[in-house]
Amino acid sequence: MSRTFGPALPILPRYALGEFLRLFGACMLGFLLIYVLVDFFDRLAVYIKYHASLTTVLRYFLFKIPLIVTQLVPIATLGAVLLALGMMARHNEITALKACGLSTMQLARPLLLAAAGLSLGSLLWNEAVVPYSAARAHDIDQVEIRSKPRKVLLSEEGMWFHGRSGVYNVEHFDARTAALIGMVVYDLGPGFELRRIIEIPAAQWRDGQWFVSGAIERSFDSRGEILTRALAPGEFVLTDAPKDFQVMEKDAEELSFHKLRHHIQELSRKGIDTTEPLVDLHLKLALPLVPLIMVLIGVPVATRNPRRRTLATSVGMGLLIGFSYWVLLAFTVSLGHGGAMPPVLAAWSANGVFAVLGAFLFLGTE
Repeated sequence: MSRTFGPALPILPRYALGEFLRLFGACMLGFLLIYVLVDFFDRLAVYIKYHASLTTVLRYFLFKIPLIVTQLVPIATLGAVLLALGMMARHNEITALKACGLSTMQLARPLLLAAAGLSLGSLLWNEAVVPYSAARAHDIDQVEIRSKPRKVLLSEEGMWFHGRSGVYNVEHFDARTAALIGMVVYDLGPGFELRRIIEIPAAQWRDGQWFVSGAIERSFDSRGEILTRALAPGEFVLTDAPKDFQVMEKDAEELSFHKLRHHIQELSRKGIDTTEPLVDLHLKLALPLVPLIMVLIGVPVATRNPRRRTLATSVGMGLLIGFSYWVLLAFTVSLGHGGAMPPVLAAWSANGVFAVLGAFLFLGTE
């Protein structure tokens, strides 16, 4: 009997792998279509309000698709594992394979290798493709669709912004806390002559206005000499709202791992808190490993008690576990951004918890 089934055993995991890859492609295509349709109708009022052309909207989604793909890979991986093994279990193929001596680990090995490939591909994809495409999609949305002028120039010296009180140079804007750090205002006259320079170490938005602290004014007398004086609280009023400065903030997905790390180094050098970007930096390494964890969980869920569990039950349990993963990740990331949890722990806790859960489920199937 061993001679009969021995040579066939290596073929059987490859069969499961083929089913997984086929269903992974189908899941990705289906989820992508649903995502784009939901996003389109969610933004439809904006497109109508700003009279956006169909070509512009299509270009926006074309550049946004790479980001959507990287967000959908984990859920498509879990869905493909549950469907592939669930259908095999429904047709008693899992039972037959186990009767031939094939263990759950032998069946899962090619799926885990495929998930490792997806994880590596996601890491490279997020580093090489997503930052550029996400930045272009954001630019199309803000400038071409919403008709907002390009008022920001990024440089090594910070961000240059054309505001209501002049031209601003800002070292850092924290959208979460609505705080400006290291701001210099160049007050220009009608003929673009420089009238004065106002240096603002920090400004905080509270109760509908900016509270400026430690502002220093440098102006010029008739002989061209510089006059320096400290401004009293309330003497200089910054009329731009935080939403006007939000165009200065780049989302983490618009930066590659190396650029985000360089940005964090620059913020640290300037004495600016880097807790939030550090969490995002570690997430760039943690999130690509999620497909591997989804397979680690999905295989034992789909293969445990195959004769007593329906396909719908297995899929439901797996999706519940997958949803729990994202809830835990969102919770720990929120704690990390708030400084209540170290950045490394905030980014990797969900992976660690569910990797242990997957290993525990695996042991239960052997």
